[in-house]
Amino acid sequence: MTNNKKAFYHRPNTKQSKSPMMRWTFVTLGWIFFVLGIIGILLPVMPTAPFILLAAGCWARSSKRFHFWLINHKYFGKFVRDWENNHAVPLYAKVLATVMMAASTAMLFYRLPADMMWIAWVVAAACSGVAIYLFRLPNA
Repeated sequence: MTNNKKAFYHRPNTKQSKSPMMRWTFVTLGWIFFVLGIIGILLPVMPTAPFILLAAGCWARSSKRFHFWLINHKYFGKFVRDWENNHAVPLYAKVLATVMMAASTAMLFYRLPADMMWIAWVVAAACSGVAIYLFRLPNA
């Protein structure tokens, strides 16, 4: 008989706030970020990963139950654990993010009128900075 139980990751070193008001604030922010992350799955213009990581950070400071639920989540758990342990991002996520940023920036250059082209250059500089930051992180 095989053991089909999955591993449960326990993080006893969460830095929970002592103030009940701050814990409630972090719990609420965690849920807001989590919902925005779920919306990001459905809408291509919204990112998912930053919101899920923000939710994990908020819940680590407020609720062990929600934080443990997220780090053991079927879809998000490995991603959150990789980030918390090593600040690592999967290579496919880096490539996908860079391709999407490049496509979005190219559309700005194509669609904006000439007098607003500075906006496209600002976005291109920001996206370039994000891409450089992403590829400097270790691969998960």
